[in-house]
Amino acid sequence: MSAESEFFRLESEHILKTVSFIEDLLEKQEWSFYETIAMGKLLQDIYMGVENIVRCQLKRQQIPIPKTEDWHRQMLQLALKENLLSELHWQGFKELLSFRHAHIHGYGHMLKPDRLRELAAPVPALTREYLSELASREGL
Repeated sequence: MSAESEFFRLESEHILKTVSFIEDLLEKQEWSFYETIAMGKLLQDIYMGVENIVRCQLKRQQIPIPKTEDWHRQMLQLALKENLLSELHWQGFKELLSFRHAHIHGYGHMLKPDRLRELAAPVPALTREYLSELASREGL
């Protein structure tokens, strides 16, 4: 197994573990203050894991990632253009990117549980589908 394949496999495992934490929290009717903060962190972690995989795929294909203020979004657009992300994944991960940006530049105590539930609800299925496609494409 190549170093890249091993990276994709390990990153996928970490992402799937994070998905299971999200599912556990989504099953609860109400969250404590700290569970609300945890959900924000988990959603951010999902995005970062996907971004790590996409960045590695683009680098492997020698596709430069622009170093601009909007480079995270541009990187997702490149992944869409190169068929590394489907339109559905692009939309979902773009939403997580927007949340990640607000979360990093904000404070955990300002998170709204209802908005987090809305954002988190499609993440498990979206992420599993993305990782399944990655595994097929990469032969994992």
